[in-house]
Amino acid sequence: MDHFQGSFRGYLSLKENRPWLFSALVISIVYFIVLRLVYPVPSYYADSYTWVGGATTGQPITFRPIGYSKALIFFRFFSTSDIALIAGQFFSNMLVNLFLFFTSCYLFQFKKAFKYLLFALLVINPFYLFYSNYVSSDPYFNCLTVLWFTLLIWMLHKPAWWLTVAQLVVLFCLFELRYNAIFFPAISTIAILLSKQAVLKKAISIAASFVLIGAIIYATTIVTKKFTGTKTFSAFSGWQLANDALHVMQHDQVDTNKIKDKEVKDFIRFTMHLFDTTKQTFPDSGATAVFMWHINSPLKKYMTVYPRRSNYYFKTWNAVGPIYNNFGKAVILQNPGSYVKHFVVPNLKAYLFPPLEMYETYMEDHDTIAAVAQRYYHYKSNKSPKHHPILYAVAFEPMRYISIIINLVFILCYIGYFVSDKYKKEPRLYNQALLCFTAFYIGNFFFIVLLAPSVMRYNIFITTLSFPILLYLIQQASSLANKRSINEIIAAA
Repeated sequence: MDHFQGSFRGYLSLKENRPWLFSALVISIVYFIVLRLVYPVPSYYADSYTWVGGATTGQPITFRPIGYSKALIFFRFFSTSDIALIAGQFFSNMLVNLFLFFTSCYLFQFKKAFKYLLFALLVINPFYLFYSNYVSSDPYFNCLTVLWFTLLIWMLHKPAWWLTVAQLVVLFCLFELRYNAIFFPAISTIAILLSKQAVLKKAISIAASFVLIGAIIYATTIVTKKFTGTKTFSAFSGWQLANDALHVMQHDQVDTNKIKDKEVKDFIRFTMHLFDTTKQTFPDSGATAVFMWHINSPLKKYMTVYPRRSNYYFKTWNAVGPIYNNFGKAVILQNPGSYVKHFVVPNLKAYLFPPLEMYETYMEDHDTIAAVAQRYYHYKSNKSPKHHPILYAVAFEPMRYISIIINLVFILCYIGYFVSDKYKKEPRLYNQALLCFTAFYIGNFFFIVLLAPSVMRYNIFITTLSFPILLYLIQQASSLANKRSINEIIAAA
């Protein structure tokens, strides 16, 4: 069919789009029923209990961002069991993926075969069902990120004040769920600058995103100070940076004479002594988060001797956060080459070939559910339901390889797209969307590779958004190749 020229609402009401909507509805309902029959209890992992604990106590901050604990509280108004939470996670992902699907088909001319493939990847794909079955911030963070980026595409197409407000609301929710969203305003800035708006409106929209993030950081810092006595925004980021720096200290000495901070020097001496005297060894084959969680790691051990430690673990955990942050920066800046060699390069490999991590298995292979979750959702037993490894393999393994292919194909297609000057013949809107996505991909790439051990769940929103972006590139490249073949045949005749 020719490209539809009417409104998006009119496009959705077209007769030819009803089968897509009906199929999505039926598939989603059947999927969810089967999921609850097979796994009547969602999958828990270590962080799950932190969020459930935060929802139970109602405390204003926890080890992780508090946004997901608020989501647990919200869904408990609808049901004291976990069914409302899991239903909310799954159907939110389906709705957002449908929004991305119809937005892509409406704004860009997908051929029938590619439209079917896009629908299969976004809606039929069982991955979104199974990853929604975790008590984790991932399902909401990823589906809201996809929603946020799709709103940016609409802003490029036809800017409006409600789009600006909507993306700010979504950005607020994202930052409450995961602090990775701290670089998202840089992406929205690119989209706003490319959009057709008055300069003043652009300036206000851009400023609003940064002010919003700044306000959340300020408010969180104040609450943390009041609750723990430590003035910090995120102690977790300090622990993370220190974990990364300890990959360096396993291989290279640190010159304490170049460091002025006494608390940092004390921690370095403690760590060097621990590495020299302990029999405990730590993984050395890649970038890991082992130093954050291992009971015998320097980060954990130092908490027991920290001069200003508290009887309340959470207060001490926050108190050492700024020290660990300064330690991490000092070590990495003093040994940048070693940091690249022992953390960044192994993490780069993990980014391109991401491990499944917690998606490897159900309940992390634990046969019991922690008491805090059993009480919160009124489980009759603390025993984990039966695991079905084959279903996990079907749901997660293909997505892992799709992610690997996307990382490789995107780079090749992107280079070919511009080297061949193909971009000159494509719609302005697509080129703008591609530019924003590329910036998003690169921003996420550096944020993860430089700071956090990479696993597949950190890239789900990039993978989801890449489906329409890459399929369109491949469609146009194949069309160009077919035209060349036909022209060669005609010339030869």
